Amino acid sequence: MKGILLIFGFLVGLSNGLSAQDIGLSKTQLETVLCKQWQIEYALMGGMKIKQMPGAADFDFKFISDGKYDLIRKDGNNESGIWKYFPENKYVELSIKDKITSRIKSIDESKLILILVSGENDPPGIPNVEVHFKPI
Repeated sequence: MKGILLIFGFLVGLSNGLSAQDIGLSKTQLETVLCKQWQIEYALMGGMKIKQMPGAADFDFKFISDGKYDLIRKDGNNESGIWKYFPENKYVELSIKDKITSRIKSIDESKLILILVSGENDPPGIPNVEVHFKPI
């Protein structure tokens, strides 16, 4: 019985992982939906909804159809990056200075969902964070 539950748990986890990215648009459709300015609405950490934390940097994204984006921080310390669409994997990858920082796993006209990507030099155990944005 314990073995069956273990296998069931593994299969549920595997199916959730396989459906985690769900952008099913053509590149032209994606550009139409993506290329605008987006602001943070809220974040989910470990399944719990969190609002802006005191002292945390507030920022927007502005995506451009040439594959670039601007990370616009409220403190004026802005950066530019590159976005790349992987239609076969159904996500958009964001990088700054050749370092992958996050992925857009879902998007439509009214919502963009981004997940943070841990790098090999990041400490282990960083919680899964999903950031929800809305267009400005």
